[in-house]
Parts: sequence; structure tokens; C-alpha cells
Amino acid sequence: MAEKVMVFNILKSLKNHVKLIAGVSIVSMGAIWALLTFILAPNYQATSQLYIEQPTAGLPEAGQVEKSADPQVVEAYSVMIKSREVLASAIEETDVALTPAELFEKVTVSNVPASQVLSITVEDKDRRIAGELANSLANFAVAEGWKLMKADNLEIIAKASVEEVPSVLEENVLYVLAIGGIFGAIVGILMSFIAELFNMLFSTGVLQRKRKQSNLQTVFK
Repeated sequence: MAEKVMVFNILKSLKNHVKLIAGVSIVSMGAIWALLTFILAPNYQATSQLYIEQPTAGLPEAGQVEKSADPQVVEAYSVMIKSREVLASAIEETDVALTPAELFEKVTVSNVPASQVLSITVEDKDRRIAGELANSLANFAVAEGWKLMKADNLEIIAKASVEEVPSVLEENVLYVLAIGGIFGAIVGILMSFIAELFNMLFSTGVLQRKRKQSNLQTVFK
């Protein structure tokens, strides 16, 4: 009998605080969603690759051709690709809300070791934007090579993917939100029990004071 009364009291307590429990669960799910969307959102990298062709004149004999691009040539192309003019052209073509200075910080130009391949890597929270920018920079590098450097020895050999492929976290976002809701519900239940405990202690204290006052009035009568 005592166990039934205890269960009834617990259910009654939960019923009295159902709004609190539901509210905490919703807040918990909202906080996790905001955390995943704005704070823990991953940075995606997209890479396009260019091949630096060797000049036809003055080549050494077969078997003695350099396998690596000239570091000075790589540096020159890196400066050209990250120049304000090329960055601004890529921004205009892709119609992204970035300034050339902001895009400059997102772009990395590097030479694949022991090769004549130049990699243009763009980092962004949006996978599609990163891919479009990397491809646009590669296109402008080829187009502007002769204009800015009087050289026409760049060829695009690989373009960055612009497909929207969801990450593991994005595919399981409902499970993550469900876990957040369950966690919030547990916290809400604990808060409701604590509220009931304080309410009981407060009510007990009030009753005891009333009894003392009643006893004192009885004595003085």
C-alpha cells in the first residue's frame, strides 16, 4: 500500500510540473541544435589542382627532366591566385558574401611534393561554396596567367566537388536531438522533484510555525 502511495505521489508531482519538464526538454534540444549549427559546424575543404607544364625550350635530355616544379614559379602562381584581382573575380563569379580579404584567409595554394601539380584549397563552412570558389580560382588562374604573368603553362587537371554530401552528424541529427530531448526531460524531472522537496519543506515549516503559535495562544488563554 505504501509503495502505491509513493508511486501516486511521484506521478502527481510529475503531472504538476509537466510544463517545466517539457520546457527544459525543448530548451535542451534548441541548445544542441544551435550548438551544432553555429558553433560546432565543421569547416569543409575543397581542392582544385593545376598542372604546371614545363617550357618546351631548353629542356634537359629525357630522364633528366625535373619532377618538381620550380619553387619560384610556384610562389609566383601562389601570389597571383591570391591577388586581390583574382579573388575579387572569383567572388563575383560565385556570388558569395565575402570580401577579397576574407577569401584570402580561406585560400591555401601549395605544390604537391615531387610534382608539377599546384593545389588550390578553399576552406568554408559550406561545402558547395568551398568547391565553387576553388574551381573559380583555378579557372581564373588559367585565364589570367598570360595576362598577369605572361605565361600560358597552366592546365586544370582536377576540379573540386560541389555535391552536397551530408556528414555523419547531419545524417543523424534527429538522433542527436532526441538524445538532447531525453537529457532535458531527465533534468526537468530532477528539477520538479527538487521543487517539490523545497515546497514540502516550506509547507512543513509553515505548519510547524502555525502549530507553535496555536500552542502559545492556548497556553496564554
